[in-house]
Amino acid sequence: MALRDEIAYLLHVGSEGETTAEYGIVIRRHALSERGVPYQAVLAAVEADKPFGADEELLTFGPSFGPEALEALTRRLTALGLVYFDDFFEFASDFPLWCKFAVAFVPTRST
Repeated sequence: MALRDEIAYLLHVGSEGETTAEYGIVIRRHALSERGVPYQAVLAAVEADKPFGADEELLTFGPSFGPEALEALTRRLTALGLVYFDDFFEFASDFPLWCKFAVAFVPTRST
């Protein structure tokens, strides 16, 4: 696959894995059961009724309103027992309006 095709593939957006680059958060769904964190507690921590995007492996939330809000949400998730980077990460970037982002779960030995 040519690099251009790989980039197009990675940026392909499906409603399930859709994420926002405007101060978004991506959580590994399986981490909730691993850490004993209730789904409803995550929704409360990120002040959402439902994820921005979801599939069997990942939950995405956002957009948050700036870096300070994202930092507060990160503190709340770690207070629940989730581990930054192992269980969730922040996604924030500048991007043109004609571009959308998606995330996909890739199993590794540690997950």
